[in-house]
Amino acid sequence: MSDVLLELHGLRKSFGKSVILRGIDLDVRQGETVALLGPSGSGKTTLLRCLNALEKADAGRLRIEDLALDLHRARKKETLALRRKSAMVFQNYDLFLNKTVLQNVTEGLVIARNVPKEIAEKTALEALAQVGMAERRDARPHELSGGQQQRVGIARALALQPSVLLFDEPTSALDPERVQEILDLIKSVAVHSTLLIVTHEMAFAYEVADRVIFMDGGEIVEQGAPKEIFGHPQQERTRTFLARFTQDKTPEYFI
Repeated sequence: MSDVLLELHGLRKSFGKSVILRGIDLDVRQGETVALLGPSGSGKTTLLRCLNALEKADAGRLRIEDLALDLHRARKKETLALRRKSAMVFQNYDLFLNKTVLQNVTEGLVIARNVPKEIAEKTALEALAQVGMAERRDARPHELSGGQQQRVGIARALALQPSVLLFDEPTSALDPERVQEILDLIKSVAVHSTLLIVTHEMAFAYEVADRVIFMDGGEIVEQGAPKEIFGHPQQERTRTFLARFTQDKTPEYFI
Protein backbone atom coordinates (compact mmCIF):
# COMPACT_ATOMS: atom_id res chain seq x y z
CA MET A 1 0.00 0.00 0.00
CA SER A 2 1.52 3.26 -1.12
CA ASP A 3 -0.19 5.28 1.60
CA VAL A 4 1.11 3.17 4.51
CA LEU A 5 2.87 5.53 6.90
CA LEU A 6 3.89 3.07 9.61
CA GLU A 7 4.82 -0.60 9.31
CA LEU A 8 5.54 -2.73 12.36
CA HIS A 9 6.62 -6.37 12.20
CA GLY A 10 7.21 -8.92 14.95
CA LEU A 11 7.16 -6.61 17.98
CA ARG A 12 7.95 -8.57 21.13
CA LYS A 13 8.41 -7.35 24.68
CA SER A 14 8.74 -9.08 28.07
CA PHE A 15 9.35 -7.79 31.57
CA GLY A 16 11.18 -10.57 33.33
CA LYS A 17 9.11 -13.72 32.86
CA SER A 18 5.99 -11.78 31.93
CA VAL A 19 5.41 -11.73 28.18
CA ILE A 20 3.66 -8.46 27.29
CA LEU A 21 3.74 -8.41 23.47
CA ARG A 22 3.80 -11.62 21.44
CA GLY A 23 4.82 -10.60 17.93
CA ILE A 24 2.66 -7.65 16.91
CA ASP A 25 2.30 -6.80 13.21
CA LEU A 26 0.64 -3.50 12.37
CA ASP A 27 0.26 -1.14 9.41
CA VAL A 28 -1.13 2.39 9.77
CA ARG A 29 -2.09 4.51 6.77
CA GLN A 30 -1.37 8.20 6.33
CA GLY A 31 -4.14 10.19 8.03
CA GLU A 32 -5.70 7.14 9.70
CA THR A 33 -6.97 7.15 13.28
CA VAL A 34 -6.54 3.76 14.96
CA ALA A 35 -8.09 3.01 18.36
CA LEU A 36 -6.46 0.31 20.50
CA LEU A 37 -8.92 -1.40 22.85
CA GLY A 38 -8.50 -4.20 25.34
CA PRO A 39 -8.38 -5.09 29.03
CA SER A 40 -5.70 -3.75 31.34
CA GLY A 41 -2.47 -5.67 30.85
CA SER A 42 -3.18 -6.55 27.23
CA GLY A 43 -0.08 -4.70 26.00
CA LYS A 44 -1.66 -1.57 24.51
CA THR A 45 0.44 1.01 26.38
CA THR A 46 3.62 -1.02 25.98
CA LEU A 47 3.00 -1.08 22.24
CA LEU A 48 2.82 2.71 22.13
CA ARG A 49 5.89 3.09 24.33
CA CYS A 50 7.90 0.83 22.04
CA LEU A 51 6.81 2.91 19.03
CA ASN A 52 8.26 5.99 20.75
CA ALA A 53 11.35 4.15 22.09
CA LEU A 54 10.29 4.78 25.68
CA GLU A 55 10.58 1.00 26.10
CA LYS A 56 13.22 -1.07 24.36
CA ALA A 57 11.64 -3.92 22.44
CA ASP A 58 13.01 -7.44 22.62
CA ALA A 59 12.42 -7.80 18.88
CA GLY A 60 10.65 -6.00 16.08
CA ARG A 61 11.21 -3.93 12.98
CA LEU A 62 9.60 -0.54 12.41
CA ARG A 63 9.31 1.77 9.44
CA ILE A 64 7.84 5.27 9.65
CA GLU A 65 8.07 7.09 6.33
CA ASP A 66 11.74 6.89 5.29
CA LEU A 67 13.02 5.75 8.70
CA ALA A 68 13.50 2.00 9.16
CA LEU A 69 15.05 0.44 12.24
CA ASP A 70 15.41 -2.65 14.38
CA LEU A 71 13.68 -1.70 17.62
CA HIS A 72 15.88 -3.95 19.72
CA ARG A 73 19.20 -2.85 18.28
CA ALA A 74 18.41 0.82 17.67
CA ARG A 75 21.23 3.17 18.68
CA LYS A 76 20.83 6.63 20.18
CA LYS A 77 20.89 8.35 16.79
CA GLU A 78 18.11 6.08 15.48
CA THR A 79 16.10 6.52 18.67
CA LEU A 80 16.26 10.30 18.34
CA ALA A 81 15.22 10.02 14.69
CA LEU A 82 12.25 7.88 15.74
CA ARG A 83 11.16 10.47 18.30
CA ARG A 84 11.16 13.08 15.55
CA LYS A 85 8.61 10.95 13.75
CA SER A 86 6.34 10.12 16.71
CA ALA A 87 5.14 12.02 19.77
CA MET A 88 3.37 10.73 22.88
CA VAL A 89 0.52 12.27 24.85
CA PHE A 90 0.57 10.71 28.32
CA GLN A 91 -2.35 9.87 30.58
CA ASN A 92 -0.80 11.72 33.54
CA TYR A 93 0.30 14.77 31.50
CA ASP A 94 4.04 14.48 32.44
CA LEU A 95 4.58 18.23 32.47
CA PHE A 96 7.60 19.92 34.07
CA LEU A 97 6.15 21.34 37.29
CA ASN A 98 8.82 24.04 37.58
CA LYS A 99 8.28 25.39 34.07
CA THR A 100 5.60 27.55 32.54
CA VAL A 101 3.12 26.33 29.97
CA LEU A 102 5.16 27.92 27.19
CA GLN A 103 8.41 26.43 28.49
CA ASN A 104 6.83 22.98 28.67
CA VAL A 105 5.93 23.16 24.99
CA THR A 106 9.23 24.69 23.80
CA GLU A 107 11.44 22.30 25.80
CA GLY A 108 11.37 19.48 23.27
CA LEU A 109 11.94 21.82 20.35
CA VAL A 110 14.92 23.62 21.91
CA ILE A 111 16.62 20.74 23.73
CA ALA A 112 15.88 17.73 21.53
CA ARG A 113 15.73 19.42 18.13
CA ASN A 114 17.99 22.44 18.55
CA VAL A 115 15.31 24.81 17.29
CA PRO A 116 16.26 28.46 17.96
CA LYS A 117 14.34 29.82 20.95
CA GLU A 118 12.48 32.50 18.99
CA ILE A 119 11.22 29.99 16.41
CA ALA A 120 10.41 27.45 19.14
CA GLU A 121 8.28 29.99 21.00
CA LYS A 122 6.40 30.95 17.83
CA THR A 123 5.71 27.27 17.08
CA ALA A 124 4.69 26.63 20.69
CA LEU A 125 2.27 29.55 20.75
CA GLU A 126 0.63 28.32 17.55
CA ALA A 127 0.19 24.87 19.10
CA LEU A 128 -1.17 26.39 22.34
CA ALA A 129 -3.63 28.47 20.34
CA GLN A 130 -4.78 25.32 18.58
CA VAL A 131 -5.73 23.74 21.92
CA GLY A 132 -7.12 26.93 23.47
CA MET A 133 -4.28 27.53 25.93
CA ALA A 134 -2.33 30.47 24.45
CA GLU A 135 -3.64 32.86 27.11
CA ARG A 136 -2.20 30.62 29.86
CA ARG A 137 1.33 30.65 28.42
CA ASP A 138 2.87 31.97 31.66
CA ALA A 139 0.95 29.70 34.05
CA ARG A 140 2.57 26.75 35.79
CA PRO A 141 1.01 23.26 35.88
CA HIS A 142 -0.20 23.56 39.49
CA GLU A 143 -2.32 26.54 38.42
CA LEU A 144 -4.16 24.50 35.78
CA SER A 145 -6.99 21.99 35.91
CA GLY A 146 -6.38 18.45 34.73
CA GLY A 147 -8.10 19.19 31.45
CA GLN A 148 -5.92 22.25 30.90
CA GLN A 149 -2.77 20.28 31.69
CA GLN A 150 -3.76 17.65 29.15
CA ARG A 151 -4.35 20.40 26.58
CA VAL A 152 -0.77 21.53 27.19
CA GLY A 153 0.39 17.94 26.78
CA ILE A 154 -1.37 17.76 23.42
CA ALA A 155 0.10 21.13 22.39
CA ARG A 156 3.58 19.85 23.28
CA ALA A 157 3.09 16.87 20.97
CA LEU A 158 1.59 18.98 18.17
CA ALA A 159 4.48 21.47 18.31
CA LEU A 160 6.88 18.68 17.40
CA GLN A 161 4.93 18.18 14.15
CA PRO A 162 5.34 14.39 14.25
CA SER A 163 4.32 11.99 11.54
CA VAL A 164 2.19 10.04 14.03
CA LEU A 165 0.64 11.06 17.36
CA LEU A 166 0.40 8.46 20.12
CA PHE A 167 -2.27 8.93 22.80
CA ASP A 168 -2.06 6.75 25.90
CA GLU A 169 -5.41 6.86 27.76
CA PRO A 170 -5.56 10.65 27.41
CA THR A 171 -8.69 11.03 29.56
CA SER A 172 -8.10 8.44 32.30
CA ALA A 173 -6.75 10.94 34.86
CA LEU A 174 -9.43 13.58 34.25
CA ASP A 175 -12.53 14.48 36.21
CA PRO A 176 -15.63 13.19 34.35
CA GLU A 177 -16.74 16.69 33.36
CA ARG A 178 -13.41 17.33 31.61
CA VAL A 179 -13.35 14.12 29.60
CA GLN A 180 -15.60 15.26 26.77
CA GLU A 181 -13.68 18.48 26.10
CA ILE A 182 -10.44 16.53 25.62
CA LEU A 183 -12.17 13.94 23.43
CA ASP A 184 -13.57 16.76 21.28
CA LEU A 185 -10.11 18.27 20.99
CA ILE A 186 -8.62 14.95 19.89
CA LYS A 187 -11.37 14.63 17.27
CA SER A 188 -10.35 18.01 15.84
CA VAL A 189 -6.68 16.96 15.79
CA ALA A 190 -7.56 13.68 14.04
CA VAL A 191 -8.87 15.56 10.99
CA HIS A 192 -5.33 16.52 9.95
CA SER A 193 -3.12 13.91 11.64
CA THR A 194 -2.30 10.22 11.94
CA LEU A 195 -3.28 8.93 15.38
CA LEU A 196 -2.85 5.79 17.46
CA ILE A 197 -5.06 6.01 20.55
CA VAL A 198 -5.22 3.68 23.54
CA THR A 199 -8.59 4.29 25.17
CA HIS A 200 -11.35 2.77 27.29
CA GLU A 201 -13.85 5.33 25.97
CA MET A 202 -15.84 3.00 23.73
CA ALA A 203 -18.24 5.58 22.28
CA PHE A 204 -15.30 7.84 21.45
CA ALA A 205 -13.43 5.00 19.73
CA TYR A 206 -16.54 4.18 17.71
CA GLU A 207 -16.98 7.80 16.60
CA VAL A 208 -13.41 8.89 15.90
CA ALA A 209 -11.55 5.79 14.69
CA ASP A 210 -11.15 4.67 11.12
CA ARG A 211 -10.06 1.29 12.48
CA VAL A 212 -10.42 -0.43 15.84
CA ILE A 213 -7.93 -2.99 17.11
CA PHE A 214 -8.85 -5.26 20.02
CA MET A 215 -5.88 -6.65 21.95
CA ASP A 216 -5.70 -9.30 24.65
CA GLY A 217 -2.81 -11.26 26.09
CA GLY A 218 -0.23 -9.33 24.10
CA GLU A 219 -1.80 -10.17 20.76
CA ILE A 220 -4.11 -8.55 18.24
CA VAL A 221 -7.30 -10.60 18.55
CA GLU A 222 -9.38 -8.76 15.98
CA GLN A 223 -9.40 -5.56 13.96
CA GLY A 224 -11.62 -3.76 11.50
CA ALA A 225 -13.87 -0.77 10.94
CA PRO A 226 -15.68 0.40 14.09
CA LYS A 227 -19.07 -0.77 12.79
CA GLU A 228 -17.64 -4.23 12.17
CA ILE A 229 -15.89 -4.59 15.53
CA PHE A 230 -18.68 -3.11 17.65
CA GLY A 231 -21.61 -4.38 15.60
CA HIS A 232 -20.40 -7.77 14.37
CA PRO A 233 -17.29 -8.94 16.26
CA GLN A 234 -16.04 -12.30 15.03
CA GLN A 235 -14.17 -13.43 18.14
CA GLU A 236 -15.87 -14.44 21.38
CA ARG A 237 -13.24 -12.61 23.45
CA THR A 238 -14.05 -9.39 21.59
CA ARG A 239 -17.79 -9.87 22.08
CA THR A 240 -17.32 -10.42 25.81
CA PHE A 241 -15.16 -7.32 26.22
CA LEU A 242 -17.52 -5.06 24.27
CA ALA A 243 -20.74 -6.47 25.74
CA ARG A 244 -21.20 -3.68 28.29
CA PHE A 245 -21.02 -1.04 25.56
CA THR A 246 -23.09 -2.85 22.93
CA GLN A 247 -25.83 -4.40 25.07
CA ASP A 248 -28.07 -1.32 25.03
CA LYS A 249 -27.46 -0.51 21.35
CA THR A 250 -29.92 -1.51 18.62
CA PRO A 251 -28.58 -3.18 15.44
CA GLU A 252 -29.40 0.01 13.55
CA TYR A 253 -26.84 1.88 15.68
CA PHE A 254 -24.02 0.05 13.88
CA ILE A 255 -25.34 0.50 10.34
